[in-house]
Amino acid sequence: MQMQALFRGALALTAVATVMAAAPAHAVLVYSGPVSIAIPDDIDGVYVNLVTGASGATGGSAPGWDINPYSALAGQFNLWGFTTTTWLSPSGVIGGPYPLAAGTSIDAAGTFFRPGGGTDVGTQVTLNAANLFGVRFTNEALGNAINFGWVEITFGASAAERSITGWAYENSGGAILANAVPEPGTYAMMLAGLAAIGGLVARRRQA
Repeated sequence: MQMQALFRGALALTAVATVMAAAPAHAVLVYSGPVSIAIPDDIDGVYVNLVTGASGATGGSAPGWDINPYSALAGQFNLWGFTTTTWLSPSGVIGGPYPLAAGTSIDAAGTFFRPGGGTDVGTQVTLNAANLFGVRFTNEALGNAINFGWVEITFGASAAERSITGWAYENSGGAILANAVPEPGTYAMMLAGLAAIGGLVARRRQA
């Protein structure tokens, strides 16, 4: 619970810092920072709420979950989502491929699917590397507004070895480029804020 609170604080600080860095713009680029969320090689996989950072092996353990990468069969890699229009397919077909090149625009003009067990995305990924995926989701913190973002999933020697290692989204409903993150100065402000939150938690433990 404390880690989730810290994560939510970090996301909030990212948003505040971005607004301060670019006051004329209303859009905020929200970045998770580096994370490591294992995706089990089973039918449940992992459920993740991209807004709160909550994750778990069931939807109930990540209230308001947005994405659910999993394995329909052992060794596969499959993509599920809360809505039928969650994962960007640049080709416009449900079979993909789904991995994106850095700099790909993720926006309302794209075609999004929930491919499920019918598409083994594990045959499309680059092994021993980070792969980028585009997502479309509803942001419950903004009245269920539609937001677009990217998710980085790093694979090992096989598609069964994988973990979520970061994500970002643009909270105005506008486009985001795959792998885009806040400016270094903004991210430094977020890290400073996260350190401050950590200090506050430590002091509360000592009290």
